[in-house]
Amino acid sequence: MVSVSLTGSAPTGCAPTVTVPPLLLPMPDQDPADCSHPDCPDLLRVELSALRHALTGEPPATHVPPSGEADRARHRWFIGHHAAFVVWQLQARALHAVAATPEPPAQSAVSWAATLYDAYSVLFLYSGSCSPELYAAVVRPHISAAHPAFSGAWARDYAAVPAALRVVRGRHPAALLAPLTRAVRDNQRAHMAVAGKLVPSGASLLQQAGRHPADITTTAEHDLYDAYFRVHRRTVCRLGYEAQLVRRLVQCVSDIMVHGLGPNPDGCPERFTHDALSLLTAPVEHIAAQQAQQAQQTPTPLPSKELTT
Repeated sequence: MVSVSLTGSAPTGCAPTVTVPPLLLPMPDQDPADCSHPDCPDLLRVELSALRHALTGEPPATHVPPSGEADRARHRWFIGHHAAFVVWQLQARALHAVAATPEPPAQSAVSWAATLYDAYSVLFLYSGSCSPELYAAVVRPHISAAHPAFSGAWARDYAAVPAALRVVRGRHPAALLAPLTRAVRDNQRAHMAVAGKLVPSGASLLQQAGRHPADITTTAEHDLYDAYFRVHRRTVCRLGYEAQLVRRLVQCVSDIMVHGLGPNPDGCPERFTHDALSLLTAPVEHIAAQQAQQAQQTPTPLPSKELTT
């Protein structure tokens, strides 16, 4: 991939030096395509190998995180969101699969959906791990330069997640959904904790612009959100799709191993900081197992790492 500089889109004095490669995603209602290129399996294997290397504490040369706090705040903002966009699509598919089961769903299906919620919670924590002062000085001005009412509500990949969750809850008994219910509850706590830390006033850009989160999002706003985060919508093969997620997670892990995740925000479940690395890499274990099954191999387990803060 070719790195694309974001320098030109920031207000004067807030131009990021980090470069972010575009993220190639299908539209939320489209599944990744079947792979037809012989290099696709190798692409995923390379990223899985890089993740195992990152978990040893020595980030691959291609994934050394920024050393400066401002650059690292911007790096985390973009890379964390990129990974979250893929996780959101996986969440929606996992929830739809649970909802489509007329009988009690398999516990593995419920656990997979919960695993994705936990991964997203850590990604949200990672994306917003800078100090409120740095967020106000570096990240928020860059966002508002894209649009004064810029909002996470414009993310087209997330909308299907709460909709699918409502269907799941209406179709299956609560007792069968306990792991998922816990993950959703903890995700909400993490979201409130990070938002409260970064913007103590509680006023979002959308609200400051006189808008309401319940307002209907236009196609133009969805497109602007994609453009800001360098998301290109197109058909992507499954292995290439998964390799992009693993690559972003390698970047997250490499960064956390060197610089840590930072203090746990007030009100955020402590497991998201204490177990950050295992929660982040749990979806990759699932992907690696699927890949090994298709290749009729035994998957190589990822190194177990506990994060100390």
